Amino acid sequence: MSGSPDFYLTDQSVEWMEGDIPIQSAEFEAVWTKAMAPYQEEWNRTRQRYPEGRRVAGAIMFFSIHGIHIALSDGGYAVTAYGPVRSRVDHSYLYPHYLIEGTVQGGDNVNCWLVLGNCTMSGGTDGKDSILQG
Repeated sequence: MSGSPDFYLTDQSVEWMEGDIPIQSAEFEAVWTKAMAPYQEEWNRTRQRYPEGRRVAGAIMFFSIHGIHIALSDGGYAVTAYGPVRSRVDHSYLYPHYLIEGTVQGGDNVNCWLVLGNCTMSGGTDGKDSILQG
């Protein structure tokens, strides 16, 4: 789920299999809300810790259609748009485990993550071994 370290996101089309039953958007939203309920209390604490305008730091976790996903250094998760970051930082920093800083612009209550803007990167890492470079 979006509000946990066990993210389940996909940027691929979902293939229909025999026996699959399509559901309406409202039904999906109800299932999603129920699935995210266990994360709401922590999300509320995160929102209180990180008010809009606060500068925060973390490490890149992964990239998705939502943008760059970040694990904040003192807990919680954030996302920022890929394009603006790519246009202002050295491209060799755009890999998991590189440190990124940004300003809280708001929160995504559906996915339980902060939305960051004005992100910068200096090339530092979180010290984990799995830094990939192309």
